[in-house]
Amino acid sequence: MIFLRKLLENSRLLSVLHDNLSDDIKTSKQYNSIAEYLEQYAFFNNISAETAIEFYTNYITIYNKHCKQFIKSAKYPVQNGFNNISIAREEYDIVLLFSVLFTPHRFRIMQLLQSQETKGRALFIGLGPGLEIMLMKDKYSEISAYDLSVNKFLFSQFPNISLNTELYVGQRKDYFDAIFLIELLEHLEDPYSLLKICNESLKTGGRIFLTTATDIPQFDHLYNFTKDHKNFENELKKMNFTIFYQEQIPHNYLTLDIKPYNHFYVIEK
Repeated sequence: MIFLRKLLENSRLLSVLHDNLSDDIKTSKQYNSIAEYLEQYAFFNNISAETAIEFYTNYITIYNKHCKQFIKSAKYPVQNGFNNISIAREEYDIVLLFSVLFTPHRFRIMQLLQSQETKGRALFIGLGPGLEIMLMKDKYSEISAYDLSVNKFLFSQFPNISLNTELYVGQRKDYFDAIFLIELLEHLEDPYSLLKICNESLKTGGRIFLTTATDIPQFDHLYNFTKDHKNFENELKKMNFTIFYQEQIPHNYLTLDIKPYNHFYVIEK
């Protein structure tokens, strides 16, 4: 893990975040796999450790600013008129990979995913850097994946997986055994429309693995799920889903008076 070592040597912030992780996380096989995946992604895209640190630092600066605005206004950046922020695909991917390696809440999501015992046909919507596919690909006989923007690294890394750079609009009825919507729904103005499409594509007895986001004022988040999730769970019932598993995953920020969290759900048709 040469790349990870360079990151820790060149960034006080990352070094502190890494030190604050539990030994169980840092010594786990999963953590090492993710660190190796980051190194492969960076090498493929010719991204140095210094550049990767700059990507993350810039993101954190913007996110902290938006958190402070959220504390005052209870509005997301897009609601406050900050709708002109955009970053390159590889820059965003690096930020996402960093957040799994340096924040316990995102690592916990990956732990929960990899602990699932599933098989058959899987659909991934929203790929990011492809980390979820890397962790889950050996569990399935067939995988289809959709995202509007996909880095070329994923095509190189997963040559036997159907990667589609387009919206998923539900072309297949009762086809998939598992569908993954990880850190996706908060990016949609109407997340329930996608859940309905996925319901049609899911086999009876199949499961959807998803996360929601509450009070996470990221620049591209459009939907804020309520703390109690009553409306969300009522909508699931209307679609005849049952909740098989759920877990609240808090974000622990030391310097900001904000209490965001993700909620991990496994729902069954």
